[in-house]
Amino acid sequence: MACSAVRSPILRNTAVRHYATATATQACATAGLESQVLNNKIVVAALDNNSPVAQVSIIFRAGPRNETYHTQGVSHHLRIAAGLTTCRSSYFGITRNIQQLGGNIIATTDRESTAYTLQVTRNNLDQALIFLEDVATQQAFKPWEISDQLPRLRYELSKIPETTRLLELLHKTAYRTGLGYSLYSPKRHVGKISSETLQHFVNTWFTGSRCAVVATGVPFSEVCSFASNLNVSSQDGCDQPTKYYGGETRKERNSSIASVAMALESAGLNKEKDALAFAVLQRAAGTGPQVKWGSSISPLYRSICSAAGQQTFAVSALNTTYSDSGLFGVVLCSEPSIAGSVTKAAYKWLRSPKLSDADISRGKNALKTEILYAAENGTALLEILGQQALFKGCASTPISLIASVDKITASDVNNVARKLSSGKLSLAAIGDICCVPNVDELC
Repeated sequence: MACSAVRSPILRNTAVRHYATATATQACATAGLESQVLNNKIVVAALDNNSPVAQVSIIFRAGPRNETYHTQGVSHHLRIAAGLTTCRSSYFGITRNIQQLGGNIIATTDRESTAYTLQVTRNNLDQALIFLEDVATQQAFKPWEISDQLPRLRYELSKIPETTRLLELLHKTAYRTGLGYSLYSPKRHVGKISSETLQHFVNTWFTGSRCAVVATGVPFSEVCSFASNLNVSSQDGCDQPTKYYGGETRKERNSSIASVAMALESAGLNKEKDALAFAVLQRAAGTGPQVKWGSSISPLYRSICSAAGQQTFAVSALNTTYSDSGLFGVVLCSEPSIAGSVTKAAYKWLRSPKLSDADISRGKNALKTEILYAAENGTALLEILGQQALFKGCASTPISLIASVDKITASDVNNVARKLSSGKLSLAAIGDICCVPNVDELC
């Protein structure tokens, strides 16, 4: 079984993932995308695009956001426990049968969702769906199997990239709890998450009203039949409202660079127009060079160049969007000696972004292109449909989203940009940060 954390690295922003929640691909308009809410409250969406490989994903609105202080890391443990012995199938049986069918089951998580995805040829779909159902809804969490996965968990913790660590620190600083909890287990909880804790988390949050089943390359009727027979609870767990705090976190490491992330609270999916405007603002500000080894002409890059002089640095606008909150800011890496000057320059731009109408027009075009490119990829398309179904309760074609992006005016983008002048700052720094200023030195 494979697993991965769906993170928010610099060049892959969650606004595209979620705002593709209002979209699919151009092919969807002609290939018959269908969606429906079943009697068991599960949202179903399917696109029979005649693909030779069928993909089916069972997604639950549960992730690190739903953890508590003492259960941090449950989502990471669930991710590596995908494919272990269930109430109906053994670990060996699941692995052997999926391999014999030429399929693959992947577990992915982000801060608000957990997805189990099956990929298999269409002629073997019926046999493989049995094991997808087992993996997603029939977990047993045998204590000895969980303990056997701990070396793998420790290995994953040792291989977290520094930029990912930086963004995890930023979320912890911004939200403290809920969305602030990491996609990765704290080292102090390795080996401390019991089978009972995992089972309680699944029983509480893996329910029908928090579930979506999406598929590509599968007839809609088959997906509905499969989803209607899933063994999920009918109870309805309620998320705690997100609270943004701000502040700073600094982590000194033996490194040849200084990495800094700054952000302010932006808009969530519950404010679609503002969230789209922030997505356009990010592209207009710049997300780094679009040509390998090239430079950037973005407003954000130009504003920092003078502070960096002849020394090297990298900078990108950051935009992450969640159901009821979001972060907009800047991520930069530089040589330690200029970290202070480039951080101050980036902070000055963040508090008062200066964008021309041409920049905003470029940002809109870049956003629409990214959405359509993402939808062309089979795996990305399934993720797009899953996020739509999970957070919007339905799935739709890209036409409506592209139209929504077109409706975003320069005034809308400038309005959300002005809101950044008064928000409370969150700052995270990692590496050789001797020259990185504290928040009170910036404000």
